[in-house]
Amino acid sequence: MTTNDSRSGRRWPWFVVLLLVGTAGAQGVLLYAATHDRAFAIEPDYYSKAVAWDSAMSRVRENATLAWTARAELVRSTAGDAALRITLLDALGAPVRGAAVRVVALHNLEAARPTSATFTESDAGVYLATLPRARSGLWELRIDAHAAGHRFTPILRAELAR
Repeated sequence: MTTNDSRSGRRWPWFVVLLLVGTAGAQGVLLYAATHDRAFAIEPDYYSKAVAWDSAMSRVRENATLAWTARAELVRSTAGDAALRITLLDALGAPVRGAAVRVVALHNLEAARPTSATFTESDAGVYLATLPRARSGLWELRIDAHAAGHRFTPILRAELAR
């Protein structure tokens, strides 16, 4: 019985080593997953945006005073691209003509890879652009429109179907 007891006593250190190696391996896998997640994103230049909070709120008030409306539509086009259509209307519901429109588009699953686009006016108050290699799903559209001495900066959401 003494020899059997000494054999079982030799197994315990290996069990502890196995637990330590397993824990370190699991931490390595979790660290890799945390640092290679394409959906993880940090808002660019977030500190200066936080410092400029008052001016951002002033911009929101100016948008409300301007009372313009914007609608966005995403449609799948050729070769995996998407056609983005923005319609701008003024406070009276008339089309906003001749605006310089830019957008920063962020897909909800890849917010770390924003896409920028500049629009061309195709019809009265209707502006078109192409988002290259756009994936299906929900997009956040940060619009910056300049027209008639005014600046309009709405943030819209649009879904791109398969």
